Amino acid sequence: MLDQVDTDVMRAIADYGPLTLSELSRTLGWSKSMVLKRVRKLESLGLIRVRDEGGVIIISPGGSRAKAPAVIGIVRASEYPYIMRLVKKLSERYGSVTVKVYDDALQEAMDLAAGRIQLAMAPAITLVTLNRLTAGSVHIVGGGSQGGAGIVTGRGELGHATSRMSSMELCAEVSRLEPPRVYANSGDSILDMALRGQVREAVIWEPYLSIAERRGLKVEQCDLETCCLLGANSSLEGEYDRIAKAMEEAVSEVREADLQAYANLVRMPYELVSESVRSYSFLERPDREVLRRLLPYMRSVALPSSAVNEAVRA
Repeated sequence: MLDQVDTDVMRAIADYGPLTLSELSRTLGWSKSMVLKRVRKLESLGLIRVRDEGGVIIISPGGSRAKAPAVIGIVRASEYPYIMRLVKKLSERYGSVTVKVYDDALQEAMDLAAGRIQLAMAPAITLVTLNRLTAGSVHIVGGGSQGGAGIVTGRGELGHATSRMSSMELCAEVSRLEPPRVYANSGDSILDMALRGQVREAVIWEPYLSIAERRGLKVEQCDLETCCLLGANSSLEGEYDRIAKAMEEAVSEVREADLQAYANLVRMPYELVSESVRSYSFLERPDREVLRRLLPYMRSVALPSSAVNEAVRA
């Protein structure tokens, strides 16, 4: 996870780079060993370039600039029936574009920030937060989906389970669910905690909500104004307008989506996907006013009351 120190290093490199390690250390006012540790971390994520010239370490902004999207990430959900049409439109312009399916939305967004994937349907809160933490390596460039989130009454007595820094955690925050809050990295894992009685409530998305109902659990919808939007790595900045246009067209054609192909992609039963996709509505473009209204809750999710105890290990 990137923190404020990483962000300060990236900003200094973006503003003054290329820099030697000594110059970067003086610019930040930190020791060389501290700076080098952060530089190696950012290099491993593909966010900066580092080279050795005769024993002198030179640090430059960014990695290699992508000219076209190659991989678009999605979370395993019923949420993106338009994704096949988006891939087709992007492939017609840029060549082969493939889809990578994630169970963990935060890992997907981190891969987007690092440039390991170039586009992602990711929670709006995650994209906004990473844009801030990575000094603009991620932007929201297109619409997406809303709805499909809900609270399952589990078989436990205390607390609730959700996914970290996600639309589901945003739902938990808006709904003021009772602590403690515990995290899992997939819809299956969150639902399993409710079924096993480890938590009283679980915040999950479709089709896991439909699965929960089939298992006899009570489900209450969480009415969020936005869920996942199309995020892009800044290496594609020159292509943002074209990608946004392709996204608008794909969403406008969602009624023509091949749900069988989509169900195969996310490895979910067709009947389950075709039923649960009805819980979503689709957005051709992002709505800034909606995101501004959600911002107070986003702040609480990005830095919950547990953040200090999680961060401090001394």
